[in-house]
Amino acid sequence: MWETKIVEIRKLVKESIRGLSYEELNQKPSPGEWSIAQIILHLAGAETRFLTLALDSAENRGGRSDSDVDLSVFDDPSQKMIAPIEPSTDPQTMEELMNALDESRLLTSHFLEKYTKEGLNCQSMNHHRFGDMPIWQVLELLGKHEQRHLVQIEDVKKRIT
Repeated sequence: MWETKIVEIRKLVKESIRGLSYEELNQKPSPGEWSIAQIILHLAGAETRFLTLALDSAENRGGRSDSDVDLSVFDDPSQKMIAPIEPSTDPQTMEELMNALDESRLLTSHFLEKYTKEGLNCQSMNHHRFGDMPIWQVLELLGKHEQRHLVQIEDVKKRIT
């Protein structure tokens, strides 16, 4: 299910930022918040980290996990989460942001080409926040994470214009 959802969510993220100016991409709604460019860099970086972890765990035959972890924390935008790595504050062009999203998606595509849910047979990976989780659940993690930030992008767009 999430194999197809992540494609649609990424399409929505890209559509959400299309047509924004360089200034709009890089403007922060307030000093302590991220610009849209920073959100996009965060999404690309998180996808790279999530999928590198999943691929490494799959290749090294990670431990066993028979139950999914609860990812409902992503469903409530009012519940603040601290990112383990802050995205760059350097201004970004639309081309740079789209390239970052496309490059990070290559890892996800590689994962989907190489593995199936059944093939991973309850193997787990260790996520810094959620602990041991089934490797295949990385797709749900990725999708929910991007959905959450898509809401944030729409909020920032309203606040900067």
